Amino acid sequence: MQGQLPLLTPIRGIAALIVTYFHARLILFPQWRDSIAQSTHFLENGYLWVDIFFILSGFVMMHVYQLTFATGSSFKKWRGFMWLRFSRIYPLFFVTLAVLFSWEYYKSVHHIGFYAGPLFDAWGATGIPPFTGPFNRTETLLPNLFLVNGILSQPLSWNIAGWSLSIEWLCYMVFPLLMSVLLRSAKSNAWLPALIMLVLSGMVSMHGTLDITSTLNAFVRGLCGFTLGLWLSRISFGPGTKSLVNHDGILFALIIALITVLQFSISYTVTMATYVLFAILVLVAANQEKRSSLLLSLLDNKVTQFLGDISYSIYLWHSVLLLAGVEVIHHINPDWTAWWYAQTSAGIVLTGILLFTAALICISTFSYYLFERPLMTWMRGMAGRRTPPEVSKA
Repeated sequence: MQGQLPLLTPIRGIAALIVTYFHARLILFPQWRDSIAQSTHFLENGYLWVDIFFILSGFVMMHVYQLTFATGSSFKKWRGFMWLRFSRIYPLFFVTLAVLFSWEYYKSVHHIGFYAGPLFDAWGATGIPPFTGPFNRTETLLPNLFLVNGILSQPLSWNIAGWSLSIEWLCYMVFPLLMSVLLRSAKSNAWLPALIMLVLSGMVSMHGTLDITSTLNAFVRGLCGFTLGLWLSRISFGPGTKSLVNHDGILFALIIALITVLQFSISYTVTMATYVLFAILVLVAANQEKRSSLLLSLLDNKVTQFLGDISYSIYLWHSVLLLAGVEVIHHINPDWTAWWYAQTSAGIVLTGILLFTAALICISTFSYYLFERPLMTWMRGMAGRRTPPEVSKA
């Protein structure tokens, strides 16, 4: 394994929380959605933070596995690599899927209909019988189990964050093939980022957004970010450029620019500018060196590192907590949910969001130590003898 990239871990944690609030605005505090959007479109643009996951994933895969595949690919290497990635993403995904299925089965036994607050009520979704929608449909269960849900024509299903894991899984499958091209220097592949941005530009122009979560278009979306991350990882800076990159001013300017762009309503320009800033941020963050810096201390510390460590659990459990959690509360006492959705006080809503965040972090911490790490370790140990040594080091 190559050297660590500590600043990328906090970025994962921050991105996971922003995606969480992007979904929460529809279920947890829909009464505030319009008011927030009138002041800032930061949350409305929150779906774009999934794309930084794809870029980060490609960057880290190249960083970790470039020596493994430098001498060429083989079925044995590919099989070992795929098992390691499967053991990383699938066990916890299966656990969350099992929880959602169990709750849906309970609903079917007790004749409980779908409920996700007033916004879904206005869309005519309230009361839909179990296993018929809008998310937990019987016909989408097998595609989710086999991680092909992201490329099918059905919209989001079961754990709604799972579409991106499906796309990630498919990116892993073609990773060794991509390595045959991307192991060359970034300069020799300078055409690649231009092609990626051209493809993304076409998708945004066609759909009006990059919020594409199904069909082969979703795979293209994820593959663009993943491949861009691979290419970015091949960029090396000389001593002079390195000192420029390792400067608080550059990092601070990138963060401010990103926050500023995300204030504006969804458009072609905002989407493409955000994507470019994501790529530059990942590149600059990955090349930061240890130094005395207030900004680095704020971004990279025990709290942000831990948030990044549990980011995968946050990403998967937030959907469960929002969808099943609201239904459970509504089933126990519908007066509670009726009271909550009638609240417009900023203090009460902010308190509710903070309590939700605290509950999510507690559940994710519990999940990280009880399920995520132990299951991954067990699965990797179970297949350790079949995994090539040069792959298993990662």
